[in-house]
Amino acid sequence: MPRISRRTFVAAPADVVWSLAGDFSQWHPKLRIYAGGPEAPAELVVTVVSQDDEGKTLSYHMPDPPFPIKNHRATILVEDAAHACSYVTWSAEFDAADEDLQQLEDSLGDDVFAQALDNLATAAQDSFGASQVAANA
Repeated sequence: MPRISRRTFVAAPADVVWSLAGDFSQWHPKLRIYAGGPEAPAELVVTVVSQDDEGKTLSYHMPDPPFPIKNHRATILVEDAAHACSYVTWSAEFDAADEDLQQLEDSLGDDVFAQALDNLATAAQDSFGASQVAANA
């Protein structure tokens, strides 16, 4: 089963990042969580299959992926990295034809995961920075 994964460093504590990670609308312009019906119009609707707040992991699948894949399951993991910093890893496993794997690595890995992780990092860093300014005011 192929696996695509991206990881990013975030200059904000894991708790701050985790508070945003489950709300895709805060950092991913195309994903929305399906909860009895789409919360908002979106290009990609996902269904959360497990969430562990203590372990800071969220797993989901796309019922109707826009990519040539089947049996999709993705996981977002937020880890402490010391000194009010963290790492976020976003990975997905799926079934796909061998000839589609490079295109999926580029489109799913780079165009979706990497760009969205940059957005999550920025949102978390902005939130953490604002809380630090408010605490010192």
